[in-house]
Amino acid sequence: MVGFDTIIRGGRVVDGTGSPAYWADLGIRAGRIAEIGDLRGRAAKEVIDAAGKLVAPGHVTQHAHYDVALFWDPYCSNSGENGITTVVNANCGFGVAPVRPQDVERTMEMLATTEQIPVSHQRAALPWDWQTFPEYLDRVEQLPKGVNVLSYLPLNPLLVYVMGVEAAKSRQPNAAEIAEMHRLINEAMDAGAIGISMSVMGEEGNSHIDCDGTPMPTDCLEHDVILEISRALVERGEGVIQLLSHLLIYGDRSVSERMALQARGSGVRLLHNSFMTSEVINTIEEDLAWLDGLRAQGCDIYSSCMVNRGWIEAGLRQLDTAAGQLHAVRRISACNSDEEVLTLLADPDFATAFAEEYSSKGPTNGGNGLEGQSVIAVGEDPALQPYLGRTLGDIAEAEGRHVAQVLIDLGLRSKLALQLKSAQITADDPRLAQRLMTHTAVVTGGSDGGAHTKSFGMGHAPTDIMLWLVREQKLVSVEEMHFHLALKQARSVQIYDRGALLPGFWADILIYDLDDLYFDQSRYEIVHDMPNGDWRRKGKAGGYDYIIVNGVVTHRRDRPTGATPGRLVRVTSDRRATRSANAA
Repeated sequence: MVGFDTIIRGGRVVDGTGSPAYWADLGIRAGRIAEIGDLRGRAAKEVIDAAGKLVAPGHVTQHAHYDVALFWDPYCSNSGENGITTVVNANCGFGVAPVRPQDVERTMEMLATTEQIPVSHQRAALPWDWQTFPEYLDRVEQLPKGVNVLSYLPLNPLLVYVMGVEAAKSRQPNAAEIAEMHRLINEAMDAGAIGISMSVMGEEGNSHIDCDGTPMPTDCLEHDVILEISRALVERGEGVIQLLSHLLIYGDRSVSERMALQARGSGVRLLHNSFMTSEVINTIEEDLAWLDGLRAQGCDIYSSCMVNRGWIEAGLRQLDTAAGQLHAVRRISACNSDEEVLTLLADPDFATAFAEEYSSKGPTNGGNGLEGQSVIAVGEDPALQPYLGRTLGDIAEAEGRHVAQVLIDLGLRSKLALQLKSAQITADDPRLAQRLMTHTAVVTGGSDGGAHTKSFGMGHAPTDIMLWLVREQKLVSVEEMHFHLALKQARSVQIYDRGALLPGFWADILIYDLDDLYFDQSRYEIVHDMPNGDWRRKGKAGGYDYIIVNGVVTHRRDRPTGATPGRLVRVTSDRRATRSANAA
């Protein structure tokens, strides 16, 4: 009998299909699952003892932004150590290709303001030795990777590449420019792009703000133009369109409806963004009825959702997560040093302008605004310690001051040691999370891994959801949960050979004990592992005994092994190969 590279022996297999778990051995050969069953007496180069453990498929996240981080972190932390074995990058229309040399600096600034990936990190890590999207994919393929990587073609860089920055932000593309975009979309798909991505939230109330304070190019596009650009995939007959058009009460999802109807029957899938649970407004039944109505008409549409227990933390220089559209906040973020920030905060005219602007606009992009921010650090000054654990809103009410004045005062008195924590972004009712994420055509997408690293790090989202809904609340079985976190995710982006433990599938595998998983909800951990020794926040979570990517162990008990077996998944070629194999 032919031997195996690895045998995982004696574990309880949760295969990711939703079927009941069972005890079996699992044999891996050439990176794929070769056989499942009783493999006693069979030879293998390596044997992993999984007795008493669950053996399950690696998590898949269909919404990530590790486009830049891949160039210094092959494991895409904190996703990689939390069981995520496959990531989908370049969501919401943001990425680093295609790009002309003269637009590199502007592209970095776009990513810095929309996804909070600092320009200094990009400048230090990215070689910018590509222009076209195929050249970029070739570069990613060369990188050492501890996870599998897929990528959309993001439309904001595409618009700038074809039209130039100023034209892309000031007018609609003409027929010749749309034709060129169609050519480039097909070129990207031929090279292995998963599809195209875009944010079309409009120009009002949109959190995706460019470095000049104006909306991003795709948010300025008319709906008819968006449909015309996307027609390239419809005519091609394959791919995924990731489209952010609506969130709770913001945006206009009629463009998602039109897109789904335009793509109906073509082989193109629409991944609408996004549903979420909320303590303020419950739109779940309305959202699901909308989705079911489109699917009843034959539309191939999924929706992403955010249900995990996340929050935002910020110092004075990261306030864009709580009030990012305010001019006063942008002035703070633009400061080049702490001394410059302190000088600005000490200016009475600035304090007055901040308070007046906040009173007229209020919180502009989540995080519960300033009023809902809890004080979690104030430095060592004994006089400031009584403020710990209180919200800025409570302090403002008790002291009869404007919330912006409280913020500025604490920032000055603490010498910028002030740190704030928002309330949970999503609803804290686990039944709402269960209702939303277990719908047939809804997939979790709350990671946003790789972005916003100064404010949160939610690559651990699958671990959190496992703990919350399976172990703590017992609302979802472990078998169901692994289906929702792996196979369902992979299928949502038209990947057909990952996300389950089945013969022939890639061997992306977790070995763990549910009781050993952990997630510290008190605060994010601050680690100094970014370019030039800079810091980021990440969830303190994990607990997996083994994480295996393409048959190779990448993590043992939260620590990377140094192995980098991850692949760039060139979707078109993989999909064709899978279809051919199935037909045979």
